[in-house]
Amino acid sequence: MNNWLKIPTLAALFWAVSFFAPYSVAVGTLTAESVRSSLAMNENLLTNSSLVRSVKEVDLPQVSEALEKALLFHKKALKKLSNNDLTGAVKARDESLRLLMLASRLAHQTNGFAEENAKVNYEKKLKSVQGLLAAHKRITDSNSDINTERALQKEVVPLLSESEKQVEQQKFKEAFSSLSKAYFLIANSIKAQRTGQTLIRSLDFATEKEAYEYEVGRYENYQMLVNMMIDERKAFKRDARTKPFFDEAAGYERQADDLAKQGAYTEAGELIEKASKSLVNLLRDSGVHIPGV
Repeated sequence: MNNWLKIPTLAALFWAVSFFAPYSVAVGTLTAESVRSSLAMNENLLTNSSLVRSVKEVDLPQVSEALEKALLFHKKALKKLSNNDLTGAVKARDESLRLLMLASRLAHQTNGFAEENAKVNYEKKLKSVQGLLAAHKRITDSNSDINTERALQKEVVPLLSESEKQVEQQKFKEAFSSLSKAYFLIANSIKAQRTGQTLIRSLDFATEKEAYEYEVGRYENYQMLVNMMIDERKAFKRDARTKPFFDEAAGYERQADDLAKQGAYTEAGELIEKASKSLVNLLRDSGVHIPGV
């Protein structure tokens, strides 16, 4: 197919599938028209998309705050563009997209939050955050990158403190959301430090369950990308051509879920990776190029 879609016009979608790792775009490749086009898409995502509608349905301060900040950075990007600061516009655009995806992820994770299991869900999420934070420190230590570690701690520690206060007030849903935001920030930092190795093998998570949960998050991001390509971009359809890819991904996902319920997280993680690969193959077969994947 000839409709290969590349950054910056689909930057929002690529951020979604990669845990928001920044892609390098040479300044010489930017034009006012390409940046304007990407900002038009960004505005649609922020105002009219099914993604933002689902975000607005969740009544949670952290979700609303992330969405409001996303809109502010979008306005900043437009101002930068009007001043012909293309690099500044792209930087503000990417931050807007990162915040939109953060809002979406928080909304998705808390929408099905069961109050009757509030404390258990909170404690499970806390353990996952602590495990991922430890993995992050191992990476920065091995890279002798104390500045990255300090920058992350500066963002994450207040969120952990906030979640503790919310628990004391019996606001478990809000506490869970604070932890989810912390998890997002840590995962984002880890992704930015990847060197081409598969994350599940190179990070040495504290438990296989944590590694599995991380891969589930990546799979959910690919699902988000596919849905956005269908609903917003109209890049392809759910038809006879794409059905085998969807069926394959769903089959792997079901098997992974069954194994996870049995505590077989290593095998479940391998299967959910295969499910992600099925969606990547679908995107590629449909003419959507994802750099670095």
